Amino acid sequence: MPAAYPPAASRAIFYILATRAFLFNNRLVKNAFPLMLACLAAAGCTTDNHNQPWQPGIHGAISYLGNWAQGRPRNPVPTRPDVAYGTHERQVFDFWQAPGEGPRPIFVYFHGGGFDWGNKWELKPGVIRACLKNGISVASCNYRLIHSGPLPQPLLDGARAVQFLRANATEFNIDPARVAGGGFSAGGLIALWLAGHDDLADPASKDPLTRQSTRLVCAAVSDAPTNLHAAEVYDWFNVPILKEFPSTKLCFDIQSLDELNKPRVIKLARESSPIHHVTPDDPPVYLSYSRSLLPVTKRTGPFTWVHHPMFGVKMRESLKTAGIECVLHYRHSEPPTQYRDGVDFVAQKLGVKKADPTPVQPAPSSIPR
Repeated sequence: MPAAYPPAASRAIFYILATRAFLFNNRLVKNAFPLMLACLAAAGCTTDNHNQPWQPGIHGAISYLGNWAQGRPRNPVPTRPDVAYGTHERQVFDFWQAPGEGPRPIFVYFHGGGFDWGNKWELKPGVIRACLKNGISVASCNYRLIHSGPLPQPLLDGARAVQFLRANATEFNIDPARVAGGGFSAGGLIALWLAGHDDLADPASKDPLTRQSTRLVCAAVSDAPTNLHAAEVYDWFNVPILKEFPSTKLCFDIQSLDELNKPRVIKLARESSPIHHVTPDDPPVYLSYSRSLLPVTKRTGPFTWVHHPMFGVKMRESLKTAGIECVLHYRHSEPPTQYRDGVDFVAQKLGVKKADPTPVQPAPSSIPR
């Protein structure tokens, strides 16, 4: 079994690269970028065998810098790249067709990036290969970023991608009844939102896409924030305020953090939060977080608190109250015994793999230290 979390050096490099995306126009950072890439190579960045399936390795980190930095997926090559599910240039996905007889189940992935950056090439090749090996097709999606409109625009794009795939199930040889979702960070939030939100299908619509269901069979995500209501998150961490996440103002179309307490913003935050859509008919969820359940203060960095496992703890509590299965794994917690990883969880829930009657015994190297 692969190690559960990336080495500290690689995690640090990931956040350096993510910060680079925000500072694209900063001359000092831009000039230092070649050195950063050299450090990335020297550090022995994470590979497919050294981190959680949903936690981006080198492919995920570099994808945050834009298409020019990474290049198209090569191993495996998408069966159909850049499939348009809408009219905007960001409304596209890459599709990998799984082998097997009959319509195949599909895993729909959404990239991270705070709704402010990132692209569909983030999804790790190892995850794609594992899904295909289990007979699960894969779609890795882009969506409109908040520069073109605030929340819930990215979430609705996620819904439309799922509806597009269902509307074209025959063309893609997929089973519309077996659709799973996943993602990292903001992309994980999209998947969880789709899993819990009431079905957005409109049977009376003239648009054949919007007549399709948006519900999922399951969701498997990593480092996903589950609540965007600031006051509630502050209360979870027992702090008066948290350091501003760079995309907060664009997400809610505000000018200052003081506006987070306005009724319009609170309503939008709750509507965009998976935890506020939990009901007893929700599908099972797999949550993984790369950090420990350590205290958070008002001085904690935004890229730390926004990926904190407290979001998973609270989500699990809410799902458990509703009677929904939720698997939670974070650094220094006990690894789950019924699933080897997120891929195994998805494969079992999609019905392509039976549960192992023998509890999974993680190898010593897979236990976070």
